[in-house]
Amino acid sequence: MNVLGLDCSADTLCAAVRRSDSVSLKQDPPKHPFREARGHETRDGTIILEIDVGLRHAQRILPAVKLCLNEAGLDVRDLDLLACAAGPGSFTGLRIALSTVKGLSSALGLPFVTVPTPDCLAAEWEDACPVIIPVLDAQRGRFYAAVYERGRRISAYMDLPLTELLGYADAFPEVLFVGPASDLLAGSEEGRPGLRIARGGRRSPARALLDLAVETYRAEGPAHPECGPLYVRKSDAETAKD
Repeated sequence: MNVLGLDCSADTLCAAVRRSDSVSLKQDPPKHPFREARGHETRDGTIILEIDVGLRHAQRILPAVKLCLNEAGLDVRDLDLLACAAGPGSFTGLRIALSTVKGLSSALGLPFVTVPTPDCLAAEWEDACPVIIPVLDAQRGRFYAAVYERGRRISAYMDLPLTELLGYADAFPEVLFVGPASDLLAGSEEGRPGLRIARGGRRSPARALLDLAVETYRAEGPAHPECGPLYVRKSDAETAKD
């Protein structure tokens, strides 16, 4: 399947395209139209573009999609499936990614699926440790997280403070923290010999997103057109309204 995946869960925007064959993939690195481009990867029929955008996902997302499709030698009409990371994460980023996928789905008549962001992060690191805890910055000293043991999620998707997060880690002899907020946990390893932290964890789990998207589509079919992001908690605006 030719698949487009988008991840705007954190500050880094990621667009990725995988085509069913890699024969016509371009071999030269693309000329990035963005100063914030963090990297480009062409491997196994997959194009991955990551861009540090801060809060400017909306301005960058469609040009990023166009660039990835061009590098893959595909037209948007060649796609078979659309996908986006569902969250939790940046409220604004999640809405932009899902709105883009829904818009393309409606315009092109293509199915789309959503995949929880922690699932993608855990799958990307599955072979690195028996227990993986992906973490995303929930602001104000809190973290979005979930616990995975040998590839299976064994907790809810959570929004919790650092003390509670470390309490989950202390329940296992070996734990690896991964994800965009893993650097914020630096120093937590002290006194915890079984705890490891994947440094520089801002890289998007694009390959896992594409893999899980295809698995989800084949097992469950397309997402409902009215589905929303996985927020876990209310936005500040909703909290203030209450």
